Amino acid sequence: MSNLTRTMGLMLVALLVAACSSTTMSGSWSDPAFTKKAKNVYIIGISKDETRRRIFEDTFGRQLASQGIKTFSSYKDLPNNQEADREVIIQRMTAEGCDSVILTKLVDTRKETVTSPGRVSGYSSGPYYGGRRGGGGYYNNWGSYYGRRTDITYEPPTSTEFVIATVESVMYDLESEEMIWSGQLETVIEGNFEKMVQDFVDTVSKDLAEKGII
Repeated sequence: MSNLTRTMGLMLVALLVAACSSTTMSGSWSDPAFTKKAKNVYIIGISKDETRRRIFEDTFGRQLASQGIKTFSSYKDLPNNQEADREVIIQRMTAEGCDSVILTKLVDTRKETVTSPGRVSGYSSGPYYGGRRGGGGYYNNWGSYYGRRTDITYEPPTSTEFVIATVESVMYDLESEEMIWSGQLETVIEGNFEKMVQDFVDTVSKDLAEKGII
């Protein structure tokens, strides 16, 4: 990776933290042959943490519902999706009348450090120039120059470390069992998990709408 590429990546991390959303879409694909609209979506969040899985699926469901999509959260049918086999999941989705399923999982995490440079600044208590005789400026005599006070402040460099998660979402049409959409996203892991999830589902649902999937 070139220094320029890495620098731009670190700048992106800083912008993600400062912006309203902590998630960015790094890449997405949709099947051009899919011309229908997904209307009943089964949501599966693949996670070992059951509480976070429920928060994710419910948040995603509310977001899609606000766009007129009927949704079903898998945790209501499958208490532990890590142990459920494919046939059980298909039976559940069929029973709910779903036409598509979207699965989301964590792919990788990495740490990034953003360093802001230090700076020196000064403040002067008097004017920089004046008349040679009687003008009141510090050039009149050495005493006035000497007495002109300047305050210097120094702000040292600061470094902030962020954890970036790479998350993948894929969507399948249940009739054909073919993938119709996939997306890879990067999100900054922060203390407010609910906000992080909301940012994520906002980004995904926007891309799905733009691609004509929903």
